Amino acid sequence: MKFFLKTAVIKSARSLLKAGYLLPVNRKKVLFSAYEGRQYGCNPRYIFEALYEKRPDLDIVWVMNNPEMLPKKYRGKVRTVKFLSPSHIRELLTSRIIVSNLGIEPFLPKRKGQTFINTWHGGGAYKRVSWDMDIFPDDQKKYMAAMRDLRAASTDIFLASCQRFAEVSSTDFGVERKKFIPSGMPRNDRLVCRNTISVAELRKTICAKYDINPDSLLVLYAPTFRGTYREQTKLDLQICCPQVADVFREKFSRDVHFLFRSHVGKDMHAIDFKNMNVGISDFTSYPDMQDLLAIADVLITDYSSSIWDFSLSGKPAFLFMPDLEFYMKNYGFYTPLSDWPYPHAVNIDDFCRLITDYNEEANANRISRHLSLLGSYETGKARDKVIEIISSLTDA
Repeated sequence: MKFFLKTAVIKSARSLLKAGYLLPVNRKKVLFSAYEGRQYGCNPRYIFEALYEKRPDLDIVWVMNNPEMLPKKYRGKVRTVKFLSPSHIRELLTSRIIVSNLGIEPFLPKRKGQTFINTWHGGGAYKRVSWDMDIFPDDQKKYMAAMRDLRAASTDIFLASCQRFAEVSSTDFGVERKKFIPSGMPRNDRLVCRNTISVAELRKTICAKYDINPDSLLVLYAPTFRGTYREQTKLDLQICCPQVADVFREKFSRDVHFLFRSHVGKDMHAIDFKNMNVGISDFTSYPDMQDLLAIADVLITDYSSSIWDFSLSGKPAFLFMPDLEFYMKNYGFYTPLSDWPYPHAVNIDDFCRLITDYNEEANANRISRHLSLLGSYETGKARDKVIEIISSLTDA
């Protein structure tokens, strides 16, 4: 009954909001959103920053629940609105372009004069997402299917990191295949076109701020969420332990410091770092994951799409999957584990063996094979492609 009522409310809102058609669409206005206003980051950030420099004539608005997240250089020049506030609704109804890393709000009766660009927030094709998972009851699935259809009908352009992503997401999200463009992800341009000097400076700055020795082996631990995006379960940091740190230290001949990064949806359970007996810093609230991927020497993750981003750097990564059997049964994968760019383990001892057996040439070959297998669209020019699209639409 709850999901039936939610569907009815959203469809009623769509009808009521059509009164907003009396407001004209501003053909020079672009609305940006990342994670429903919780973050200034991901693909929308990188598109925005380039667009701001190249198109000063545009009226740009950000959905931002905390206006202070917007960098100072843009304050007073770029408006911000809180997610689902009356101001947000007005901007949704009157923007020529809407850019988001999530699906468009299903309650919005998108107008003919508007274009919605879905940048999404993950590359590659690993764990199954949303409607492609078998963890929801039937009434919730019906509700999600209804919302999927509303979002799909309002989606005009969907950015794709690779061919496999476009193929599986077209089916999963119900969006026509022709709407996916072979752009790559704007946030990954910096990982494809690496600037070693700027990365070194960034590393020095971040390490100084968090009191980390910059000469340490920086091991980024960035697991995906457990549970669902809105109802997450507690994360386990067992991999950030002295045993693993010792093996890393022996293999790479450097002291080890873990950088912990929880998913943006956030596991809200408190984590105590004091008694872990390893060097570790919490980067969950750090605003830009791509900074961490750029400075990290090694990545530890599991089913996260950070696998895709990090593979573009060519650096080593290892996958820790203690709940693999449960995950395969309840979620499943788009790409067989044997075709992923990095090796996996389900327990600490096997994980340590992966580190000991690491070979740089084998790592490079596995990554190259993976990017080819999935049909990578990453060229380092994703932002340019999106800005060209936005410019053509706002100048029409």
